[in-house]
Amino acid sequence: MNCFRRVVLPMTLALLVVGLPSLASACPMCNQSIQEDKSLPFAYQASILFMLAIPFSLAGGLGGLIWYKFRQHERATQAAYALQGLQPIPVHLHADDRNLRA
Repeated sequence: MNCFRRVVLPMTLALLVVGLPSLASACPMCNQSIQEDKSLPFAYQASILFMLAIPFSLAGGLGGLIWYKFRQHERATQAAYALQGLQPIPVHLHADDRNLRA
């Protein structure tokens, strides 16, 4: 088992990484148009990378906005408690656990 993890698995993964790109090929129309113009492959590559980056950018932006709004709400809640002279309930305690505190 130890030999498998150290030798066989990395060698198999390395062969797959090296061998699979040579098996991939474009459709005949794309392949012919790419061969005629030397700048076209870079344009295809840039457009594919751009299309792959959009979902991650949107998800990261939405996640950041949600995180920012939660932090803003938490600060506003703490400020409201401070104005009233009260201690806020810790976030990790549920409403049912308030009576269990010493």
